[in-house]
Amino acid sequence: MKPIALATLIAACLAPSLAAAQPVALGLTRLQIEDADLVDLKGREIGEVERLVVDSGGKVTHLIVEIDRNDPKPDHIVQIPLTGLAAVPDPDDRGEFDVQTRQGVDELLAMPAVALR
Repeated sequence: MKPIALATLIAACLAPSLAAAQPVALGLTRLQIEDADLVDLKGREIGEVERLVVDSGGKVTHLIVEIDRNDPKPDHIVQIPLTGLAAVPDPDDRGEFDVQTRQGVDELLAMPAVALR
């Protein structure tokens, strides 16, 4: 095999993993965001990020988050814009990040629910 062909093959195999390591929003990678807890301004966990919403150009515009509620009520799933969100270090998991919102739980629970597809 020619060196150029081998380099092309290696690059093609590595491309998906390299793309996953690139920041996509809030300075975090897709994997970091989709694994993040949603916290309020005081750092209290109020939910978790389920998915990213991207526009036709591949830019992340919103997050789908699951807002925790006490049993027997089911959790509330909403779509929130990136505006007003920030990545903050997770104090319980060194090297990991949470997504912090300025909105309170009541505001998030008042938003219309969306279905996970």
